[in-house]
Amino acid sequence: MSGPRASQLHEKARFLRHASYPERNHGVAIPDDRVPWTVAYPEYRPVSFTAPSVLENWPNGWADPPDVTKLTGVFQSHTGPVAVDGEGRPLNPMGRTGISGRGVLGRWGANFAADPIVTRDGARPGVVEMLAIRRRDTGEWAIPGGMVDRGEEISETLAREFMEEAGVTLDMRDAHELYRGYVDDPRNTDHAWMETVVKHKHLSPAFAASLAPRAGDDASEVRWMALTPENLEALYASHADFVRRALRRIQNP
Repeated sequence: MSGPRASQLHEKARFLRHASYPERNHGVAIPDDRVPWTVAYPEYRPVSFTAPSVLENWPNGWADPPDVTKLTGVFQSHTGPVAVDGEGRPLNPMGRTGISGRGVLGRWGANFAADPIVTRDGARPGVVEMLAIRRRDTGEWAIPGGMVDRGEEISETLAREFMEEAGVTLDMRDAHELYRGYVDDPRNTDHAWMETVVKHKHLSPAFAASLAPRAGDDASEVRWMALTPENLEALYASHADFVRRALRRIQNP
């Protein structure tokens, strides 16, 4: 089965306006054929934006320095080698977004996350449910994931974030990896973007019934959500695609 086109993986990062961001590319849509960095676009003048919260979290916080040349080493990415521009800034591997700088993201280049998809058989035959959170920042339902701390193992991040966001302790070491790579996210900019590792765990009815989920710091609600087409389409960022992968795994183990 063929995967989605590159432009399909880079739509929310081009067209959706994050609540904290100025309008992308001064309100001018970037044509599909001008998105790749390899294509000349001399009139491209992206809006420069790095949130005050990012700048305030350096040097004694979670953010990289404002001056990208202060960083050492090579930019890492699940997608492969990362190109840089004439100022040494890493370039979004999917292309132009209409915003330069880091937006609300702390790191130059890839900002690594981990997303645990935890499912169970629903009350109705043939219906699968996922433990989902409603994000405080956007109000959308989402996978209860989060950022990988430096030096942290992915399985540790998955378990930690699940506890912090959904109030549930799970051992994610035996979870099945569904995806590793770029995330089409409205926070992405030309020089900072989200990447993730998505892992899936399907719980037995008895174990799922023993859990007592509660909303964490970044969640306003948590619930077992039926994975209907309507609910899938309403999920945050690229989460619908990730959850569909989990459903395919359940249907074809």
